[in-house]
Amino acid sequence: MNKINSFIDIKQDKALYRFLPSGDIFTFTYDKFLINQFRGNVKDGSANNIYLRIYDGESIKVYPLLGIRSKSIVSATSDSLIYEGTIEEINYKVTFHPVNHIWFWNITLEGSNKSVDLIYGQDIGIAEENGVYTNELYISEYLGHSVFECDNGYVVCSRQNMPNSNCFPYIQQGVIGAKAVHYSTDGLQFFGLSYKETNTPEILTSNLLDRNLQYEFAYTALQTEKINLNGEHSLSFYGLFLPTHPEAVRELEFEAQIKEAYIEAQKEFSQAKLIDTIKIKKEFSMPFSSPSFTEDEINALYPDRILEEKKDGKLLSFFTTEHSHIVTKYKEILTERPHGTIIITPPNTKNVDNHIISSTQYMYGIFNSHVVTGNTDLHKLISSPRGFLNIMKNSGQRIYLRINGEYQLLTLPGMFEMGMNYSKWYYKLPDDILTINAYTAVDRSDLILEVSSKNNKKYDYIITNQLVMGNNEYTKDINYTEIEDGIRFDLDTENYPGLHYDLTIPGQDFTLCDDRIFFEDEKPFDETFLTISLSNTGSFQLVIKAYLTENDISHNAKYTLPEEQKKAYAFYQDLINSFHLDIDNTNNKERIQILNETIWWYSHNAMIHFSMPHGLEQPGGAAWGTRDVCQGPMEFFLATQNYSIMRSMLLIIFSHQNIDTKEWPQWFMFDKYPINAGECHGDIIFWPLKSVSDYILASGDKEILNELLPYDGAPERKETLLQHICYALENIKETRFIKDTGLITYAGGDWDDTLQPASEELKTKLVSSWTVALAYQTFNSLSEALTGIHNDLSQEFASLASLVKKSFHDILIKDNVIAGFLECDDKYRYMLHPDDESTGIHYRLLPMTRSIIAELVDEEQAIKNAATIQDNLKCPDGVRLMDCPAHYDGGVSHLFKRAEQAANVGREISLQYTHAHIRYIEAMAKMGNGEEAWNSLFTINPILIQHSVKNANIRQSNLYFSSSDGDYYDRYEYEKNFGLLKTGDIKVKGGWRLYSSGPGIYIRQLVSNVLGIRFNKEGLIIDPVLPAELDGLKFTYQCFGRALHFEFRISEAGTTKACNNKKEIPSSPVINPYRTGGILISKEELTSCGDNITIYFKAFN
Repeated sequence: MNKINSFIDIKQDKALYRFLPSGDIFTFTYDKFLINQFRGNVKDGSANNIYLRIYDGESIKVYPLLGIRSKSIVSATSDSLIYEGTIEEINYKVTFHPVNHIWFWNITLEGSNKSVDLIYGQDIGIAEENGVYTNELYISEYLGHSVFECDNGYVVCSRQNMPNSNCFPYIQQGVIGAKAVHYSTDGLQFFGLSYKETNTPEILTSNLLDRNLQYEFAYTALQTEKINLNGEHSLSFYGLFLPTHPEAVRELEFEAQIKEAYIEAQKEFSQAKLIDTIKIKKEFSMPFSSPSFTEDEINALYPDRILEEKKDGKLLSFFTTEHSHIVTKYKEILTERPHGTIIITPPNTKNVDNHIISSTQYMYGIFNSHVVTGNTDLHKLISSPRGFLNIMKNSGQRIYLRINGEYQLLTLPGMFEMGMNYSKWYYKLPDDILTINAYTAVDRSDLILEVSSKNNKKYDYIITNQLVMGNNEYTKDINYTEIEDGIRFDLDTENYPGLHYDLTIPGQDFTLCDDRIFFEDEKPFDETFLTISLSNTGSFQLVIKAYLTENDISHNAKYTLPEEQKKAYAFYQDLINSFHLDIDNTNNKERIQILNETIWWYSHNAMIHFSMPHGLEQPGGAAWGTRDVCQGPMEFFLATQNYSIMRSMLLIIFSHQNIDTKEWPQWFMFDKYPINAGECHGDIIFWPLKSVSDYILASGDKEILNELLPYDGAPERKETLLQHICYALENIKETRFIKDTGLITYAGGDWDDTLQPASEELKTKLVSSWTVALAYQTFNSLSEALTGIHNDLSQEFASLASLVKKSFHDILIKDNVIAGFLECDDKYRYMLHPDDESTGIHYRLLPMTRSIIAELVDEEQAIKNAATIQDNLKCPDGVRLMDCPAHYDGGVSHLFKRAEQAANVGREISLQYTHAHIRYIEAMAKMGNGEEAWNSLFTINPILIQHSVKNANIRQSNLYFSSSDGDYYDRYEYEKNFGLLKTGDIKVKGGWRLYSSGPGIYIRQLVSNVLGIRFNKEGLIIDPVLPAELDGLKFTYQCFGRALHFEFRISEAGTTKACNNKKEIPSSPVINPYRTGGILISKEELTSCGDNITIYFKAFN
């Protein structure tokens, strides 16, 4: 099958203006750069348009002039496209005409006694095409807008601040022949959250907002002054694109160039050729948004609810005792990031195995998307949605339902339910409720879609699927063969021969087609668009079976949601070691319930990060970040004693050590694709070394050191894992120490890669004190792990740790404050320190917490670190990475790269990166600050977050959010009013969701460091760090394969002891340099005692 039929192309120099036959924009490109953001389609049109607004007293009538949503007749010449029509006795003509890299929308209106204005809207990408297709949200974050005024009103200039092949693409948009009196810069301002329900841009009945919002949907809008139309009136909107604008945008430019091109664009055209008018069949109506469910209807469906979230007395969301999460339509319309989830086949917890199917689902009517098995980038069957407002409705898998003779696309349900391996949508219909379930099988990589009617009514359905068959849309031919009850899609790559998907609809008659079924002339325009029609059907099941290799065996398994729910529940119950908390103290009941739900959902999130790496806002992934996989998954499996899978992971990780550099890449694909980053930051080499030592100390498995493993770049050269460790040590000793000190070179970056220096020279002179602390911790851990196995090597690591410790104390700490960075030149220059006069940044969180976690600083310095954090970095929504943001100067880098390039206040730029806050919890637990550690767990927990963070915006409650972002319009407001974050006088929003090492390390802190239940090769460590208010807390958890029931009791003795049947269990003390440590109970003693253990401990307030 072909991909797209019948483009209308206007090519000038390196610019290609590509339209669909409906007159909608498909793509505007210049060389390798994509100018717009969303590719249009004939069914939905495109995100851009020009709207004619007619004023009639107090009312405004709005009419789009372009594309399938307009009533225009379209004609074309070799270098122009013409739209003509009549609306309410107003004749209009819109001519698109480019002059090389500048284009004009020339508009002529003719009418009598009419008051009108025009609104122009254009989505913008202005980055390399593949970059936009990989993640349009990320691209928008680095797209800086500047707004100027001239004789023709507002002009919006946008510069891509992140280098694209050493270029900084630029677009300028404005008006000629009229005055732009209002503007906006982001699609959120233009379309609004209500668009998800109404399918109508929110702003069209009011004025544009005149604010430069730097968010994740770059969209320029301009509104003209009112025009009193009596006769003919002409004006033009224009766009100018440049492949690079190296300097910051400080003033309005290119006016003479635009004027010259404008004159050229007014010349007579060659004869226009009429384009056949495309009409959507009348049987296709507006999308269907379900009425909300009443309180009684919700009670009938969900009588047992916990953790109810309400606003103004209305129910927003809740959980059930079976750990499902339900969201009402009311909440979805209030929520900026749409409710969604990812479901996967529960992964193998013994060995790394990518025989898994995954699907991304959204409340707004995406029943399946990003459907993929194995490699989440390269094996996609069905596409991912674009943007967050459901504007383009061709993506993913969706359903049209015939209601009262008209097909309507199902969008917002009345309620949306999410579980461990399923999602459920409820639609209220006239005299019926339609339920749609989408779930994964537990034992096979199968995905099931079920549709049923509560009253067994029969309907006509059309299921639409945008097919990918690879990485991105429109890159591969779409071919399939018919099989029994369905069709087969062969991907069959060189790395995965036999890879295919079977899509079946058992026991149903159905018709396959493409997008032609939507159009009156039944001509196809997009043959990547598969439609499946079913008639007069009460219920049906659609199954997608994924076969990753040619050895996968075909099957005809039968599925029901209750059965697969039950299996998934059992899987996660076992995965989390039957974790359950309880307390009689009613003041803490809610928080205990929150943690009982969090453990399930963060385990769900962690398994996706581990086995199918991608997220909601970050659909690209498919690889393990070396730093990430050695934290989230490793620490989760340490906390849950899943040593078998840790071993499997470590063997894969060490097999990706590069033969030439002796280091690991920043990221690598962990399947059969030999694809990796090819470079790494300076901390990366330490993470695999730390992970293997943590594993050995916990499991006692010293035999892993004898495993023979290959190298990246030399698969035939196999050496023991111990030799791999020695090989990495060679690199560290040869290249990483500065002169004869124990300081470690920055070497390309550390955890916060927004702070990469703009100067390459500075990289060679820079020391990250966080990396130094991590190196110390790694050397100490390796020394301990190798004791008795390889004593000489153990001693060498101990000596390196001592050298690092001395340099850290002698050099990196000045005036009791750890410098974030140190520049080593003729003399030391302290950066991100009170002595730093160049950046304006005086405190950095990461080295303060890591030096405590690593036990690198003494108790006195640890107390100073904690006080510095409390005084300078702590905000109501969590601790921040620095005491102020890097300076933003139009997106141009002076000292740092991304920190000075990002125009959006989000993710790391917001400075509250949740992962770093979790490490703060770890540091507080290490020091014995139990109240701070306990409360900090809830500062970043999305469930009922407003109960802990009063200025938190509404957000999804069951997924991890990777940052807390101040609700600033742009970087300038952020820098000026940063202090509002400390006082809590600005709203904070949840950042990107799910795809992070954060869920795994959160669970580790909760189980191992706050509740204090952890393991080593000798036995069970009990080391709780809990405030007095949790006296009487009960905790059930499997330890060494056996369910134990702990009860925590406050003791005045000041030391920890454990009793079974009132008899103290023999134990030995655990040393902690900052506080009284816990106890170690040997495996033998644990085996001989009962399952109920009372823990007496000192309260840590």
